[in-house]
Amino acid sequence: MKQILLFAAALLLVMCKSASLDESVAQVHHRDDFEGLNPDQTTKVLKELEATDDKYSVLVFTQNYKGEKVIATTAGKRMYTNYIKSNKKTGVAAKARIENTANTRVYDNLTKKEIVIESEEAKKHKFIYLKKNLEGDTPYTITYSNTLKPLK
Repeated sequence: MKQILLFAAALLLVMCKSASLDESVAQVHHRDDFEGLNPDQTTKVLKELEATDDKYSVLVFTQNYKGEKVIATTAGKRMYTNYIKSNKKTGVAAKARIENTANTRVYDNLTKKEIVIESEEAKKHKFIYLKKNLEGDTPYTITYSNTLKPLK
């Protein structure tokens, strides 16, 4: 009887799917080695977005958005929704405040793809850059950083 229970428990563990990021959807990078805004400018942007508290991170949509609707939700609460288009000069499409206390799901209505920004990673980084890849194996690149790139 013990063997049957152990087998059933092992089978359940094997069948459970991890909630981690699907590597086929996004490449993940951690970078702080680029030129960022000075601290005063960074503080100004954080205040603008009301994201100065540690429970918030800033999600920056960067390249290759062409006017599609994007929806970001955290714990079932809609944090951002808009039709976004990347600025060819700055490479920025939009920025939004998200809560980093739970996983954030970003849904692209054009591609019908959803990407999950893990809470554990978001808590460690104030800025999260989401780039749409036009070519390659993964449709998105996520870059976690504590450096805010120039947005204008």
